[in-house]
Amino acid sequence: MTAHGDGIAVNQLVDTIAAGDIAQVRAILSIRPELARLSTNNFQVLHHAVLHRSPEIVQLLMDLGANAHEGVYPHRDATSPLAIAAARGYDEIVAIIQAAEQRQRETTTGIAGVPPPDELFHAIASGQPEKAIALMESQPSLIQTCHPVHRWTPLHLAAMKLNTAMAAWLLDHGANVAARGRNGLTPLDLAAHSSSHATAAQFSAIASLLLAHGAEITAPAAVALGDSAWLSARHAAASLTNSIEDTGGLLRIAASHNRTEILSLLLDFGFDPNERTRCGEPGGDEIAFTAGMPLWHCAASGKHDIAELLLRHGADPNAAVYASGTPLYQAYGRRDWKMVELLQRHGGRPNGTLAGLYRQTELAKDLLAGRADTAMPDGMFEGKPLAEELLWAAACGGDPEIVRLALEHINWPRDDPRWFEILEQPLRFWNHGSGHWAAPHWDRSTYLDCFRLVLQRANPNLRGRVQDHAQSGLTILHSVCASRDHLTADDRVAFATALLDAGARLDLRDNLLQSTPLGWACRWCRTELVRLFLERGAAPVEPAAEPWATPEAWARRMGHHHLLPLLGAI
Repeated sequence: MTAHGDGIAVNQLVDTIAAGDIAQVRAILSIRPELARLSTNNFQVLHHAVLHRSPEIVQLLMDLGANAHEGVYPHRDATSPLAIAAARGYDEIVAIIQAAEQRQRETTTGIAGVPPPDELFHAIASGQPEKAIALMESQPSLIQTCHPVHRWTPLHLAAMKLNTAMAAWLLDHGANVAARGRNGLTPLDLAAHSSSHATAAQFSAIASLLLAHGAEITAPAAVALGDSAWLSARHAAASLTNSIEDTGGLLRIAASHNRTEILSLLLDFGFDPNERTRCGEPGGDEIAFTAGMPLWHCAASGKHDIAELLLRHGADPNAAVYASGTPLYQAYGRRDWKMVELLQRHGGRPNGTLAGLYRQTELAKDLLAGRADTAMPDGMFEGKPLAEELLWAAACGGDPEIVRLALEHINWPRDDPRWFEILEQPLRFWNHGSGHWAAPHWDRSTYLDCFRLVLQRANPNLRGRVQDHAQSGLTILHSVCASRDHLTADDRVAFATALLDAGARLDLRDNLLQSTPLGWACRWCRTELVRLFLERGAAPVEPAAEPWATPEAWARRMGHHHLLPLLGAI
């Protein structure tokens, strides 16, 4: 190993953890400490240490800033390292994580014994000011608490929510207006990042409050406030930089606040109109980039004039915002044909993803004509056939006709693992969720139609996300149990029934929660599925299961006591 850690990869660290070689883990982390905060195949390094029940390695990783709250997609809350350790009864690891987070809070705040923020943050975020104030009055040190990873304080969260009354109470009781969280962001910065022209009055109120209590103007705040003199002075002094967050940087803030003159100024300064930046930890082994957020925001909110300004300065209509598509996707999602025309005039390329997601059947036919087997040039389907992209997107968007068209060009065997990801897509109810592209007037029954079409070709017991031995290994029946709340109880019963009728097994366990679909139904309180699974022969008592992974254990741990009589547990 060289002084710069050449050749040391996350996978090597994971293999060393699996071997239990603590000395070698220490050696690797001494050279590349950032590996403690990285992930591979959707699993954090910390997950592997928890799953191998290695307290010493967990301690090493936590001391280097590992995040114990980041779970495995798509069921993140249930699969964070801390949640897994708690569920399995690894009390020593839970204690190590909690102690490390406590030290982080104390270091950040400078206050010994500062309490954890979870309950308080939930009260502020969910609009329960009376509960939040009661908590802080009973424990005044909560006013200075912070998130163990992002270092947000209660004032950061109140500012982000543009809750002036909550922020005023915090400031009156000693909250630090200059506290800096992740990437050095202050409460005023978060208010600037989280607001828009639509919430201009709320932003103005909270900005005035924070400034009156001594907050300093920073670049995000200056952009949101339209302070061109401040920005010009910093640029002249060569001290104006554009720190780009997941939601974009200064240009995106200017676009959100309809600050056309500020946006022009920043573009004249030479800032990148695409705000391209790397995702994840610097030095990681999985390199990903995100770009295009300013134009993406304009396309998602119908800001044609600002979009045209960005395009004239070189914004890319095909730039991909990480996990959120391109500006052109947003225009199609909003059915904003004026924006679509503008973006395509500047080089925007329609593709199978947006055709399928937004039920553009004629576009899909045009794309397929003579190109079904053509490898895609870019995006998440780079190098894959167009038919595969269309199948994935149409299953997600709920367009049975496009699914049928795509299936004509798909020749995968029944047990091909690629079917698993396709079967997942209808469960997302893409056009009937909470996104700004939602079309609630569209037929929602078509997702089940798409699901059944794919299920005719696929094994219903395929295991998903199994790139290595530690991956989750869940079935689609597990995923139905943990589906998001925009699926109704009737939706879940319909999908589960289709799977059971196709031969889905009720005795298969995933690798992370080590539970059957019945266990998952109890964990996620899907009463309708508990009844269905029991009617279809699921065993209510599972003597071969780990004691913490039985349906009864999940029902008790999660407080779903009304399920116990159904399981015969009372």
